[in-house]
Order: sequence, then structure tokens, then C-alpha cells
Amino acid sequence: MYGMTTVAVPSHAFAQAPKLRLLPKKGKSAKRDVAPDRQPLRLLTGPAPAEKPILLAGGDTGARAAVQRDLARTMPQSTTFEQAGAVWEVLVRAPEASMVILGGELEDIPAESVMQMLAHRHPGLAVVCLDAADPGEIGRSRQIRTA
Repeated sequence: MYGMTTVAVPSHAFAQAPKLRLLPKKGKSAKRDVAPDRQPLRLLTGPAPAEKPILLAGGDTGARAAVQRDLARTMPQSTTFEQAGAVWEVLVRAPEASMVILGGELEDIPAESVMQMLAHRHPGLAVVCLDAADPGEIGRSRQIRTA
């Protein structure tokens, strides 16, 4: 079997190369010259990109459905929802979601722990944890924590 050998050769060529600098425009060249027959660039409107779904996660199917009903009343009709009842589903689907709403523990893992996992793996993802005082009060009384 042949081994690969890597050799690093120090080079000072980059230190001696000319440097480019950005200088502010002055005088006549500072004015924007646009040919009269040339149209300026403009933003084209096209079909809106598909919106990312809101991921509802929790071990209790009824609680997830209640949260979805509550959110569907207040959010635009175009809002889509997905549900996940297992930790692995949340971890797989989270990157494609606009936000994750946790409504209880998943597979005996507290929602707080799942929220911290998601915040660590996807720092830019909005994660909301809903803790209901009583499962029967899921639509009325909630403590909300965000990551």
C-alpha cells in the first residue's frame, strides 16, 4: 500500500503581490452614468416560494390537534402545519419548518430538553414550548417559553 506524503512549501509570493483597495469615488466618476436607452434593474415578481410549515410536536395527539385548531384560527389560511409525535421526527423535520411548537414531552423526554436540542442544532430556528397547566386546558391556559 502506498502512503501519501504532503509537503508544505512556505511562500512569500502573496506578501509581495499587489493589494487591491476600495476607494470612494470622487468627482465626475462618482455620478452614476446610465445609458438613456438602458433600463435600470428591477425586481421581478413571480410565484411566491412555498411557505415552510409550522411543526407541531408532542406525544399527545389530542393536544397537538388542539394547538393546531387554535393556531389555524389566528394565522393566515395559507399556513400549513405538520405534526410529529417522536423525537426523531422532530429532529428530521425541523430544518424544513418555519418554526417548531412543542406541546409536551416526546417519548418521556421533557419538551424543555427537546427545545434545547433544537436550539443547539438549529440556532436560527424559532422554537416555542407550550406547557399547559392541565391537559384539559390546552386551549386556554399556557405558559410559553422560547429558545
